[in-house]
Amino acid sequence: MHELSQETINATFLDVVEQLTYMFGEPVPKDDLDTEMVEFTLARMSFIGDMPGTLSVAVPTRITAEIAANILGLEAEDLSDKAMLDDALGEMLNVVCGHVIMALVGTEANFKLNSPVVRVLDETLLLEMLADPAVVGFDLDDNPVLLGLTTEN
Repeated sequence: MHELSQETINATFLDVVEQLTYMFGEPVPKDDLDTEMVEFTLARMSFIGDMPGTLSVAVPTRITAEIAANILGLEAEDLSDKAMLDDALGEMLNVVCGHVIMALVGTEANFKLNSPVVRVLDETLLLEMLADPAVVGFDLDDNPVLLGLTTEN
């Protein structure tokens, strides 16, 4: 079994997001995140191989255009196509997932990523994520973000 180092996961997530989206963050206890009156978009993907599991990220829907714009090198106000915004969030998760697996298992890790699924996060699932000890909180440019990794091993 691979040791899941929360510090490694956090550092990898923040490094990839900074490099990919030019957004900066820090880990924050979930109880300190202001999630009230915030609509979240959830991206979730599963993976198989040396460390099978699922990685999920929930971000405020209001920042998905900023994420997409920063990834694509465009202006956020020029982006309104929901499919494009969802694709960009899914791509961010895809890159994060690959880097997290390699950080935990090693650069020679054997894995296959399944396509991310992106959708609006309903209140029930948000409450489940907030209660789940495998989900950690981040402040990303003054926005609450949740990241959860579950493994099958």
